Amino acid sequence: MWLFSGISLSMGIWAVLALYVFAKIRDAYDRGEPFPKRLLPLWYAMWAFHHFPVALASLAGVWPLPSSSWVAAVAALVALVSGTTAGVLGLTQFGSYARATGQDNSRLITSGIYRWSRNPQVVGWSMILLGVSIAGRSGLAVLLTGVFTLVLHAYNVRLEEPYLERVYREQFRRYKAATPRYFGVPRKAGCAP
Repeated sequence: MWLFSGISLSMGIWAVLALYVFAKIRDAYDRGEPFPKRLLPLWYAMWAFHHFPVALASLAGVWPLPSSSWVAAVAALVALVSGTTAGVLGLTQFGSYARATGQDNSRLITSGIYRWSRNPQVVGWSMILLGVSIAGRSGLAVLLTGVFTLVLHAYNVRLEEPYLERVYREQFRRYKAATPRYFGVPRKAGCAP
């Protein structure tokens, strides 16, 4: 009982924070301003309230997934390693905390892993959460990971990419046309504008 109460409470707090934070980000982006620095603590708290239930459900094996232990272990390891790699490469490519958190938009990053993905951090975090969910063989954790991925997809499509297109104009349009949103082979040679 306490497990589902904790998961429900945490997801409820996450939902309230998400509504507030995404509304404030939308307002800033509509004004042509970068990601508001004052929202960073709430952004991190919002995702902590989401990730906590994923970890809790995984530890408790909520809604057990049918799979053999070695298949789950290999799949979890592949997801965790690939997710960590994508996330770390994406963050380090920015070269600064200000750029990684959207505070510095002085230049569009299109090299390194950003030739292969416009959103390596989303890919990375989604894979890490999926790896944790598979390791715990929790169907609920997999579902919550799907929610995370869908919410960040909506954020990218409805908020971040329109903002980046207003800031970088044709440079971002060329980059968007040449580079897959999540991961894949660049569509044309020399995709870096």
